[in-house]
Order: sequence, then structure tokens, then C-alpha cells
Amino acid sequence: MLSPLLLAISMVTTVTGFQAPESAYWDAGSQSWFVSNVAGGENEKDGKGWISRLDAGGKVVKERWVEGLNAPKGIRVGGRTLYVSDVDELIVIDIPEARIKMRLSAAGAKFLNDVAIGSAGEVYVSDTLGNALYRCTRTCEVFLQTEKLECPNGLLVEGNRLIVAAWGIITDPATFGTKTLGRLLQVDLKTKEITPMGDGKPVGNLDGLEKDGADYLVTDWIAGKFFRISKSGAVTVLKDGFKNSADIGYDPARRLVVLPEMGGGALQILRLDR
Repeated sequence: MLSPLLLAISMVTTVTGFQAPESAYWDAGSQSWFVSNVAGGENEKDGKGWISRLDAGGKVVKERWVEGLNAPKGIRVGGRTLYVSDVDELIVIDIPEARIKMRLSAAGAKFLNDVAIGSAGEVYVSDTLGNALYRCTRTCEVFLQTEKLECPNGLLVEGNRLIVAAWGIITDPATFGTKTLGRLLQVDLKTKEITPMGDGKPVGNLDGLEKDGADYLVTDWIAGKFFRISKSGAVTVLKDGFKNSADIGYDPARRLVVLPEMGGGALQILRLDR
């Protein structure tokens, strides 16, 4: 019998045929889901990565919608522009034209990961192995670099603060092994002060991060879990058993979640029950 904690979500469908899908994002403007495929090495400049485009129902419209990337990960959309982190660059893609407009170098970056967009259109990118956050406009500059970021992964701008899903303090960069699990942090975008969210207790090796009402939807890549975390820090396991649950996309209007299984080459489309 299922635990009551597992009844707050239902499966819709599984979409297969991806190669190390790392991030999904719902763009209401184009009524599309976008998915990054790392395909080759996780941090290699091998030119093997691409972005897939799906329709609102999760059907693949074009498998290799934009190619010529290396190891694309986090995705966010601002207007008609799609931003993708790629090793040590921020890739800027024109959605209607399906073409790369710019590649902004993030000098010194070790492992660019997730992407978030601020109120003025500025783009924040996490550097997990570099313990840094980059801020990109026409160029990318280090916004904050400190071990207090606890190897930042998922990002989400919320008012005047940046919510960070931390992977946890990495002791072995080759395996991403940690001595302390990650948790949700918040960074004041004016003062750059870092404080833990809620009770500040370790949660997991955190990856994807989205907002659902007052709560946060978060994935644990290593454990293959999908959480709901309240502002007080209460953690509810919505579903587990995934093969490397990566950076989720969320459509709040339909309460649909697209969860990439990076180790399984598939997308799990889930519905949050009210």
C-alpha cells in the first residue's frame, strides 16, 4: 500500500528517446516544453548537446530543435529568448527563429548549471563546482562566490532574493560525492547575505527547483526523489524511484510537472493533485 505522502501526485505519461535530459522548462508564450540533452560528457566541450522542443501535451515537435551545444543544462525563458547554461557559457537562443544569437562567456566557471531570470531581465547562473553565482546582462560576471553557497544548483528568483537549491558540500568532484547534503538557501540580491530557508536542515543532493504556491518543488538527483518543501522547511516526498531526477519544468495553470530522468533518458510527466 502506498504511503499517504505518495498520493499527492499522479503519473500522466512517460516520454522516451532523450540523451541525458538535464533540464525541462514550460514556456506559456510559445505553449512549448523545452528540454536540454547533455548527450556527451557532463562538462565536456564536445558539441554533442542539443535542445528538444515538445508541444503542450508532451509530444516531441522537434527532437533536435537547436543543436551545436556542448553539455546544456539549466533552461529559462524570458520573452522570446531561451537561456541555457553550457559548461562555461550562457547560450542565448531566439525562440521564433530557433537559432543561437549569442554565447556569453563566464570566465573562470567550472560547471555552470541552473539559470534564473531577475526582474530587470538579468540572468543568474549557478556554478556548482566553483561555488559561485554569475550575473549576466551583456556580459557574465561573478555575482557571488563563497563556500557558503554549498555548491549551488537549482535557482529561482523570488522578489528581491534568489532561492538556491544547494547540492551539498562536495568532497569528491569526480563523483560529486558530498560530506553534507544540500538544502534550500536564500541570497539577498542587494546585500548578498546568505541564509538558510526554514529550519535549515540538510535535505539531499538538490537539483531542480520550482515554486508551487507558498511551497517549493525540488528534486534530489542522487536519491531519485521529488520533494515538496514548505517555507518552514517541512519536507514531503511526492514520489521516488527516479533514475537521477534532474531539473524540473512546471506549468502551474495545469499543475503539470515534467521531470527529466537524466540516467533513464526519459521525461516523466506528472500532475500535482489539488
